[in-house]
Amino acid sequence: MKRYNLILLSLFVSSVLMAGKHVGLAEFDYFTGEKGSRAYIRLPRGQKEVKAVLYAHQNMTEEVLFRSPRFTHQMDSLGIAMAFIQRGSQNWDTSVKDSLGRSCQERFEQIIKEFAIGTKHPEIAKAKIIPFGHSAQATFPWNFAAWNPDKTLCIISYHGDSPRTNLCGYGRANIEWGRTRNIDKIPGLMIEGEYEWWEARVNPSLAFRMMYPDSRISFLCDAGRGHFDLCEETMDYIAKFIAKALVYTPKSTQSPNNDPQFVAEAADGVYYSRWYADGHESTIPQNQFWYFDDEMVSLTKARYAKAHGKKMQYVSAKLNEELMFYDINKHVKISGKCNNNEFSLEPVFVNKDRDTVCNEHAKVRPRIVLISGPAIQIDEYTFRFDPDYFGADPKQLWPGITICVEADGDDEYKSAVQEINIQVSKPIIPR
Repeated sequence: MKRYNLILLSLFVSSVLMAGKHVGLAEFDYFTGEKGSRAYIRLPRGQKEVKAVLYAHQNMTEEVLFRSPRFTHQMDSLGIAMAFIQRGSQNWDTSVKDSLGRSCQERFEQIIKEFAIGTKHPEIAKAKIIPFGHSAQATFPWNFAAWNPDKTLCIISYHGDSPRTNLCGYGRANIEWGRTRNIDKIPGLMIEGEYEWWEARVNPSLAFRMMYPDSRISFLCDAGRGHFDLCEETMDYIAKFIAKALVYTPKSTQSPNNDPQFVAEAADGVYYSRWYADGHESTIPQNQFWYFDDEMVSLTKARYAKAHGKKMQYVSAKLNEELMFYDINKHVKISGKCNNNEFSLEPVFVNKDRDTVCNEHAKVRPRIVLISGPAIQIDEYTFRFDPDYFGADPKQLWPGITICVEADGDDEYKSAVQEINIQVSKPIIPR
């Protein structure tokens, strides 16, 4: 495997200066591997030592973390390196080999070793890992931890699978852990968007927590959010969860008769109700998740309170000044094409059918957020094809450029999101 050194590799940076801050900036200090199956790492700025590594498999929304100055600065302050892994295993099936004859476990160990050597940070070799996965990659974090319990700091499954779920985001069967593997005492966070809500995805997490009293399963309903978005408020929640994990010291929750109420009273941390759309809270242990402390519960309650009892609002966009078509029968409801390297998207509020611009909405200004794909945001509404996109991979699950229209809520309306996919039909690549 070839190795390459990067010093804020400009060739793989996409950035734009807007309102005094960079938007869409991804900075890496080192990468290893061939194009399409690379592993990148960003070292924490201003830190002499790496305390842990956020290990994200490429899918979609994880790119937002790497482009966000807000989130990367929080990781800097914690001493957390951030790794972006292309073609990562979706289920951590160690029986499957890649083109170089390596299992996912062997590839991971090789990547970490090369990170440690290539960055001249030998502590990375023994650093704790924070597996992060979105959607089709949302099962991998739980399974990684089951195979690497001593190596795992905490687990983040984003929009989002339960541990040992039978509904994997990648659409195939899960792998069996066997009788000896577990994730006891490892803090795990499942995040599920309100607008993608499916009880069958969430219930296995509650069942898992009750079945394994020493598990630490936290949950956040990403209230007012969907599946293809990652807002700053949720990034702050994730950063806080990681910060708590760094100083967390677990205690045993086993009781002689395996009584659930004993677990709720004796465990380190606190328990709080799962999300209910009508806003009620459950005090039944079977309907509660584990949280580090009262602060995390307060943050969770605050997120839920912002969405309960409010009206819906809807957003869309105009592509090159024309309102985009909403197809309710498609998985990606709004998509468009452009025939050159540059296009503009203007966010607008629309009616429920998304076919007419309307004035019934919160007193806020909608915005456009780049989620994933080969694009550079050059001003508030304008994007340009990026031939040097760091995530370029012909085998990537979602082709094209994924963009999200977002609008905050207010006292009357809850927040709104809308995913948009843009295909650049024949990009002109400079030579």
